[in-house]
Amino acid sequence: MFDALRSRPIRLSLLIILSVLGSGDLAAQEVRPRAVVASFQDTLLSTMKEAESLGFKGRYQRLLPAMEKAFDLEQMTRIVAGGNWAKMHTTEQMQVVDLFRQFSVSTYARAFSGYDGEQFEVGDELAQPGIGTIVETRLVLKSEPPIKLNYLLQDTPAGWKIMDVYLDGTISELARRRGEFASIIHNQGLTGLIALLKKKNKELAGG
Repeated sequence: MFDALRSRPIRLSLLIILSVLGSGDLAAQEVRPRAVVASFQDTLLSTMKEAESLGFKGRYQRLLPAMEKAFDLEQMTRIVAGGNWAKMHTTEQMQVVDLFRQFSVSTYARAFSGYDGEQFEVGDELAQPGIGTIVETRLVLKSEPPIKLNYLLQDTPAGWKIMDVYLDGTISELARRRGEFASIIHNQGLTGLIALLKKKNKELAGG
């Protein structure tokens, strides 16, 4: 998803801003999927506004708890690992979850590195029977058509959690990662996947 967005003239770090929901709205509907997305965007906005002073490390530290609260990162790791997940030992699973968590947060910390007044609009909740609920959002840019970024959330024992993000409303980030991970595991095994995630995390932190 982020690779696709970065190909546009405007850097991803300048694209996303807080939704139109205020803190009072969140308190009134805090258990709803739409509120989960809006709350997460609140943290993104504050991070973007202080991006330069925070630096990568500061942005990572601020986004980590917000993403752990909004996303089901462990389940997302299981999905992108596919059938290979059951073949891993518990210690290997824990290591991959930790590396994927770091990769996910690092990707946001690297991407959301500025603010230039763009708008992030949160739209409707659309129930998807057997799958979850889609929360529609749009990135409203200054000089380009809006970009759809829709979130898929599922109702978990810990509440509504983001499971996937769809670029242009249809391109699944989770499916893209699953394809990438499956290819690496097929060609290089679990060791290759762990090495890839470590490499990507190092590049994101120092790039």
